[in-house]
Amino acid sequence: MMSRRFHVAHSHRGGMVLTALPRGIDPRDAEEIDLVLAQAAGDGLEIAARLSWRLRVLVQRSIPPRVMEPAPVQRAARLRFADGTTVLVKGSAPGDLGILAMAMKHWSVKPTGFATSPEGIAQLRLAWPGANHRLSVDVVGLDQPD
Repeated sequence: MMSRRFHVAHSHRGGMVLTALPRGIDPRDAEEIDLVLAQAAGDGLEIAARLSWRLRVLVQRSIPPRVMEPAPVQRAARLRFADGTTVLVKGSAPGDLGILAMAMKHWSVKPTGFATSPEGIAQLRLAWPGANHRLSVDVVGLDQPD
């Protein structure tokens, strides 16, 4: 009978998880893979920190988005703010980007808050005049217009 090998992986919340190694992966290679994955997770958190800093400035100064354009990423858009900051966004729900585009056409839309999930997904909250006129978009990253 073949013995099953196990591997200790670290979860994003800092705890350890015991997982079985896939066939063909040497336990010595698993350590190197863990290092690469940890570095990638760290890079993701660094990007989230930079995004949070930029979003914080937009919210504190109430800098409105002025232009929404198609993005090179599927189901995403470029959202350009009055100060020149451009971010790639995806709707949190289907239709959100269309609703935001219509709101930007008819009203003055303002960023009202932001949050970053433990997984590193930044969410920007936007609002415009009227009851219940607000939505959130997922910020994929910073972008430069073409």
